[in-house]
Amino acid sequence: MITVFGGYGVFGSHVARSLAATGLCVRIAGRDVTRASRFASGLGAGHEGVAADANDPVSSANVLVGVRIAVNCAGPFSRMSMALPEACLAAGVHYVDIADDRGWIARLRARDAEFRARGLAAAVGCSSLPGISGALAVLAAQRLPSVERARVTLFIGNRNPKGEAAVRAAAAQLGRSFAAPQGMLRGLHGREVVALPPPFGPRAVYDWESPELDLFPSLLGARAVRVLVGFEARLATRSFALLARLGPRFGGFLLSAIAPVARHLSGFGHSGGFVKVELSAPDGTVAAASLGAARDGQRMAALPAAFVAQGLADGSVTARGVVTAYEALGADSLVERLVAEGYELLWGP
Repeated sequence: MITVFGGYGVFGSHVARSLAATGLCVRIAGRDVTRASRFASGLGAGHEGVAADANDPVSSANVLVGVRIAVNCAGPFSRMSMALPEACLAAGVHYVDIADDRGWIARLRARDAEFRARGLAAAVGCSSLPGISGALAVLAAQRLPSVERARVTLFIGNRNPKGEAAVRAAAAQLGRSFAAPQGMLRGLHGREVVALPPPFGPRAVYDWESPELDLFPSLLGARAVRVLVGFEARLATRSFALLARLGPRFGGFLLSAIAPVARHLSGFGHSGGFVKVELSAPDGTVAAASLGAARDGQRMAALPAAFVAQGLADGSVTARGVVTAYEALGADSLVERLVAEGYELLWGP
């Protein structure tokens, strides 16, 4: 049995469907038991929905009874307590999440020794950032003698559903200063234009705080790392940049106010997106890799968590301690499996 916290949400539903399709029994956990039960019944026989709050120690522990693996898709991770990972440690349950929050992943990595001592895996960031981006970076780095700079772009199609957790995470980034290996940056500032694969083309993107800022210096030896985000709807990208000038408090308030309206404008464009990694050597040589498609971008983002959970269930993932998706599965294997699911790997500018 695998428990998926937030399993009826935007990303959790993709994880749950993927696991159920492999024949694994899935327990859908969420604060709304009616939604959890309804979604679980739609997966077929053998699945169940339960009420649970990933921020509550007792609630988390109760739904881990009889479970081997917990997948955390609840978010936003910047506001989560450590209740669920700690419950997994106590119950002897492997932990997997889709977190792209830098602080959350740093807190989990500090618990590495505890998970190792229990013989457990805690697979963190099993999503676009830093799971897919890290896998692409590992592969691209093989084409360079050394890496001096890394630039990661997450590009999001307009027809991707905008969940509440995603809106809150974006609001927290607006105009906030954060440290990068090369110095201080500000969320949704630092405009650059990145060449993206068709059907998107050149697009404006902006700085985003993400775990790669901590992971890539040791992974690649990079002395400068930037992570940038852009949206298919140019109006949305410009609006985020303008709101960033107001800062996380006032900009976040306005973003929360207009988010319901924005959801009604998501009927055009594409449901896909791309993760692009560009690495530069000291001599200026560049290696670039992109992974994505024009459709089903959020499914792509959820698949690394499903792959890791499936591997822990069948024993093919043997990593223990706190690891990323590309460490648990191997960079080559993760990318190959995503390509087999219909996503396109492109090399070059």
